[in-house]
This record gives sequence, C-alpha cells and structure tokens, in this order.
Amino acid sequence: MTLFNKTILAVSITLTLAACGSSDDNNETTPTLPPELSPLPTEKVTIEVGNSNVKALKESHVVTSPDGEETLASIETFKGITYATAERFDHSGVLDMSEEVDAQDFGFACPQLKTTSQPQSEDCLNLNIWRPADLSTDVVLPVYVFIHGGDFEYGAGSEPLIHGDTVVAQGAAEGNPFIAITLNYRLGMLGSHWLKDNQGGNYGLGDQKRALEWVNNNIADFGGDIENITLIGQGAGAMSVGILQQEATEEPMAGEYFTRAIMQSNPAGFDYRTYNQAKSFATRIEDTRAEMQELSELSLAEMPLEQLMTLQAKVNSPIGRIGDWTGLSCVDLDNLVGSGICLTSKISGEASPMANLMPFAPYVEYYKPTFGSTIKGYHLTTQPSLDHFTVPTVIGNNTDEANTMGMLPSLTFLIPTIINLISELEPELIEQGDINQNMLTWLADEKNMALVEQEIAQLTADDIKAQVELGDILPSTAYEAIVKFYFGLGNGDTTNALLDLTDFYPNNEGELSGAIANMTQFRMMLNDMLFAGPSRKQARETQENNVDATFYQFGYHASFNVWTYNTEGEDGTVDIGDVIKTISCISGACNGSELPFVFNKPLKLDGSAASVSSKDQALMDKMSRLWFSDALFENYQYNNDSVLIIDEDGIDTFKSDWDSQQPGQDPELRQGRLQGLEDLDLILGYL
Repeated sequence: MTLFNKTILAVSITLTLAACGSSDDNNETTPTLPPELSPLPTEKVTIEVGNSNVKALKESHVVTSPDGEETLASIETFKGITYATAERFDHSGVLDMSEEVDAQDFGFACPQLKTTSQPQSEDCLNLNIWRPADLSTDVVLPVYVFIHGGDFEYGAGSEPLIHGDTVVAQGAAEGNPFIAITLNYRLGMLGSHWLKDNQGGNYGLGDQKRALEWVNNNIADFGGDIENITLIGQGAGAMSVGILQQEATEEPMAGEYFTRAIMQSNPAGFDYRTYNQAKSFATRIEDTRAEMQELSELSLAEMPLEQLMTLQAKVNSPIGRIGDWTGLSCVDLDNLVGSGICLTSKISGEASPMANLMPFAPYVEYYKPTFGSTIKGYHLTTQPSLDHFTVPTVIGNNTDEANTMGMLPSLTFLIPTIINLISELEPELIEQGDINQNMLTWLADEKNMALVEQEIAQLTADDIKAQVELGDILPSTAYEAIVKFYFGLGNGDTTNALLDLTDFYPNNEGELSGAIANMTQFRMMLNDMLFAGPSRKQARETQENNVDATFYQFGYHASFNVWTYNTEGEDGTVDIGDVIKTISCISGACNGSELPFVFNKPLKLDGSAASVSSKDQALMDKMSRLWFSDALFENYQYNNDSVLIIDEDGIDTFKSDWDSQQPGQDPELRQGRLQGLEDLDLILGYL
C-alpha cells in the first residue's frame, strides 16, 4: 500500500469514528474536566479609608459552592489595627485611626499561658477586618464582630481557625457580601483583677466595649453599616456577649453598638464571682506572691511581665483551683477556729463556688456593705443569666460541653486521684463520716498535699490518656463528692434534690458499668444545669418579652478532634488539662467543636490542619453560609419549644416540642428533662 493510500485510510477511519461519536447512540466520550482554579497571588495595596491611608492585603480565594462549583473571589484584609491603648491595671481608651496605618500583619496576642500563633505583648489591643474587595464608596454592608473564647485566659483574634477570609469570600462570591471582624482583649490577671472603685477591675470587658466603640466610629469608612452589626461570641466570648447585652450597667452597649447577637456555647448557668470573691482572690494572689521569693518585690503593676505570668500560673494550678473550689484554702490545722470561720464565711457568702471554673472571668462589681457607701459597679452589676436578651439573639450549645468546660475535666480527674490516695493511706476517712469534710481535713496536712502534687507531677500525657481511656470511670464516692463541691457545700438542698432524681442517682461502683454510668450522669447533669437548661430558659423568656430568639443544639460528631494538648507556653509543651479535654472530646460535640463549621476551616483549635471527611466538608459549606445570613435569625425563631438541631442528619432539622422528646427517667422529668428541672426550681435555683 502506498503512503498516499495509508494516509487516506487513516483519515477515513478518523472521520468514521468522529461520525459515530456524534450519532444519537449511547456511546459517549469521556468529558474533559475543567482545570482546577487556583487563587491569584496576594497583593499589597494601599487603600484610602476615611482620612487614613491604610496598607492592606488583597487576597484571592477559591470558593466552592455546596454543589461543588468553583469560583474566584477577591477580598481585602486589614490586620492588627490598634483600636485602644491602656496601661496595666487601667481601663483602655479608644484610639482614632492615624493618617498612615500599616495593616498588613497581625498584631501581638495578649499575654497568656498558652501557645499563640503571634508573639505576645501587653500592647495587644488590636482588631482584624475582612471585607469584599473593590467596594464602591456608597456601599453599606452588614458587619459581624467575633469575640473569641478561652475561659478569659487564652485566645486571640488572630488565631487561624477564626479568620474571616473564607466566609467573607463566600459571601462576596454568592451575593451575600458582609464584613467580618475579630479582636483581642486582655486576659487572665491582666483582664480581670479586683479594684476598689466604682469602675472596677474588669479590664477585658472594657476592652471589648472600646473595640465596639471603635467599630461604631470607623466601620462606615470601610463600607460597613453601623445599624446592622451582629456581635458573635464563643465560650468566654459568648459570656461576654451576654454581659454586653445587659441594660443595668453604666455603659449600655446593646442596640447602639450592636443590633443582633449570636452566643455559641454560653454557660448560661455560670455563677459569676461576687465582689467579695474577687477581693478574696486578689488577696490570695498577693499571698502567693509573698511566698514566691524568686519574684520581684515590685508591685503587680510594675512587675516584669514574665514574672507576672509565673505568678498567674502558680495561682491557677489545678491544686490551687481545687483549694478555692472546695474551701481547702480556708483550712489551717494550726488554727481550727479561724478555719471554721473562714469556711462558714465562704459557704454563706457565695451562691456557689462555680466561679472557680474560670477564676479570671469578670466579677460582679456591685457591692452593698453593711456599713458605708454602696459600690454601684460599672461594667457588670448583676448576674447575666437572670436577664432576658435585649436584641435579637441566637443562643445554643454543643451536646457534650461538660467534657471540655473550664477546669471540670481536671476536677473529675483529680478528685478520684485524691480519693484513691486517701483510700490507700487512711481508708477509714472514706468509709466513715462526710467524705467532703474528711477530704478537706486530709488535704490540709502539708505532707498529704505534697503527696498529691508528687502524684500529679509524675503523670505523663500517656499516663493520663491511658487512665481516661479506661472508660470514663467515676466511682460513686467521687461522683457524690464532686457534685457537692460543684454546687457548693452550702447548697445541700440543690445537690440532694438532684442526686435523689433517678436520672442522677449514684450508681454502685462495685460494677464497672455503675462507675461508667456515674460519669455519664455527671456530664449530662452539667450539660443540663450549666448550658442547655438556662439557655433554653433565656430564649423562651426573651421571646416572651417580644425580642426574637433562636435556640440551637449542635450535636454533630466530626471525623476529627478539634482539641490538642501541646498548648502550654511559647514552645507548645504538654498541658495536662488539655490532655484530659482532648481524650474526653474524642467521641462527642464538645466545647469549640462547631468552630470549624462556622468559619469553614479544616483546622483544630491550635490552628493545625485537620483531615476532614466529605460529610464534614458538606456541613462546613452549609453551616458557614447559614451562620452569616439573615436566615439564621428569621427562619428558626423559638416558639413552642422549637429548636434548631445540627447533627448527623445535617442542619435542616427544626424540632417543635423538643424537650418533651427527650424525657427523663424520673417521674418528675418524664414530660421533658429540662422543663422538669426548671419546674423543680433547679435550673438557676442556686442563684
């Protein structure tokens, strides 16, 4: 065959195959997939904002729709803008924007005992803004301001998990443009320290107010609508939002500085420190300082920051917290009369010892002494849980909050450890008399306390993991002791009423199943009493006062764990408390589990990458879009006990008569566990 004929044959075959491919039969060629989109390089830009020239970043993001379609969206990021300044142990003052602002890098994180993504400094009152790129001068966009959590001890607005870039890019690409803001506020001893004057020492709360004032003064120049600001908080941030909603304050914020609120994982039943509790804690800080000879003789206001944080770590140790919680700090075997007076005063002077969950949370500044002038207070004057909300509010919690709430996991771990030591050395103290009082007496002996500290010091992360993984065992002796310590030795009526209910009655520890059931009951009790019960009650009362409220429950079990435990100090060493929380969070929706889904970030709390499943990603795509939309407030309002459920089935479940569908075992709780507890005056009854 000639070359010409071979060529003709090849062309003929090609044309024939092409003709077959274009016919109406079922033979189809494989479609060519479109090339994957890639973000454009980040640009450094200078933008005129009001009277300021701001150096910012223009970023490109690939946005994937819930249907899988990809588009590019451009946003502008303004990092580390200083909103206020303050001296140590003084209230902050808002700052105006200067003519030249460099906002291309995140600012310092506030000093804390945990690892942060940014360096730490007391010069930390800064915020971050994300907005759609290339806005016209007449645009007016909704604004979302996020207050981070962290027990008022740790966290920062610059942590990767809560960056607003992804959600703002989604909104810009899909016709729902808005502005997102995160912020820092002072933490730990620097954020809350008792002060004898009307303005008090809740410095972190004051910082949050100054940030909102700054936003109110400046966000219109960024394209934001000052009449459409939603304040969001998680954990301690949600607690802050609750306080900032209060009207009984010298500086009301709700309605003027924000118009809506979202409160994620708010422990609404939390009993904030009283004026006297805060004063006593400040005295203990000074006493501890006097015992630490390595510290400078300078005042707290003048002490080097490193030494101040060393002092905070000492005061904040697990054993120290248990001493404050139980009343152990009152016991002195050489002065039993004084010990009795101190313990009696502690029991009668506090509604509960719950404030020791978060020793640096804000305290109630109002104080009316028997003699002398009343201190009116300034930022926080009453318990927030006793008020209804003043702006439309979304409030909810995760189904397993108690697993990682404050120091609760450490308490459930350490109390059994202490009881085991006593059982080995002096078993009669466990077998006879009041275990709580006997434990206090035993721990008051310095030799015994040294044994406990030695036992804890010898534990490694692997030891704790092995012990916790045994099955969440809580012997009945420890279970009863912890419940009584939790609500306070002066609240016997509350603890006895709870422990008499079938749902919470102590199980025999003789069988392993009984000890496991005790831990399950304890966690359910605290989820009910501290989170779901009070939040549901506030949502109902808010709706009854003609203010819209939405109540949600997040129960989705992700394929990854948001908690990690290499979180202590600048070098990220093992934090024993976070080891316990990490293990406890493996099988549940614990505190913080919703954050990757709110911000659509496949990250853990420490910013490290998480490997997510396709089911996880689908919920992230959907929940992040709902959270930053009007639909969250308009479509799921609380009526007839209707609750937004986010669980394994997704986000569309909206259940009416929700509580009645989870009845308790006890006859008093069979019409609904939470309503039954409320009818028995156990929800917030201790306040």
